[in-house]
Amino acid sequence: MTSEIERERRRLTTVAADALSRFRRFVAEGGKFRVAVVNACNLDCFFCHNEAMANPRRLGKAAGRGRLSLLELAKLSSAYAALGGAQINVTGGEPLAERGLFEFLDALEEREARVVLNTNAVLAERLLERPKIAKITGILASVHTTRDDQFRERLGGKSAQAVLRNVVALAEHGYAVELNYSLGPYNRDEFSEVLDFSQRSGLPLKAIALVRPHEDPGFYGGDWVDPRWLERVLAKRGAREVGRQSALGGTTTTYDLGGTRVKVKNVARGRLRTDFCRGCQHESSCGEGIYGLRLGVDGLFKPCLLRQERFTAIDPERGYAEQILEQISAMVGAWERAEFRGGAPG
Repeated sequence: MTSEIERERRRLTTVAADALSRFRRFVAEGGKFRVAVVNACNLDCFFCHNEAMANPRRLGKAAGRGRLSLLELAKLSSAYAALGGAQINVTGGEPLAERGLFEFLDALEEREARVVLNTNAVLAERLLERPKIAKITGILASVHTTRDDQFRERLGGKSAQAVLRNVVALAEHGYAVELNYSLGPYNRDEFSEVLDFSQRSGLPLKAIALVRPHEDPGFYGGDWVDPRWLERVLAKRGAREVGRQSALGGTTTTYDLGGTRVKVKNVARGRLRTDFCRGCQHESSCGEGIYGLRLGVDGLFKPCLLRQERFTAIDPERGYAEQILEQISAMVGAWERAEFRGGAPG
């Protein structure tokens, strides 16, 4: 009996060591921990995946409080940071639409992790009316268009120009702001204007292609747009390539354009496939590959937006660190079998 207990103890120790090793690989390869603090938004972007939560605006009803409290989400995020996680992205919905956001941030023990707020910046005043929050180490501000008509018709807002003013105000308030431009057929002609704004404001820009969260053939608003042509626009403006990295989420090329940093993420150049992806029926249409572990007020771990059969309910009776390690270990798998594959998602 004693020998059986000892064998089981050694087995569990090995399993834990493997899980920690895979977790460290996830972090080293740029893996993100995305925490949706609210299931509601003041916009209605046609391409929004809402972190795979049912969109209440599309359903014509108000958002519920969800299964998990903000305090529990803060504990989960703190557990990720305690394990050695490098970045926590606070998302939604629109996180600034959640009045409890600041209590969540107060409760979060971020340790060495960066805390990045993903926002559409419409409600920037809720940050601007208080002193800069030191815990927020970066803001990813959505700027998909500079045109008011497009902002109203496709994204459900009122004024794109007001958003641009808010973004500048956030930077002047002391926040490290990066512009986030999601490319689709509807706004491909807007890239030059967004790039102009990036240069005028001196704010770095990240351009990505829309990521498919489901199999709706019309999701992209047309065909998927390969962002490779953005690189030609940058070349004509005299941008200088200063780096290229293949990591979780795809291949990203970084440019310097007169002192302004511009990143172009192109999954067609390569997106990561791991053991988690093997046998997936969505492989040809996947626009992201293994990227980040998502969770939110709906109380679910989501290792991949397309594979809803792999969504797992968070168990409040079990240790959060243990559950996070399980999820990320399954996502990473045996690293020697991981590979980057190119090609446009269908």
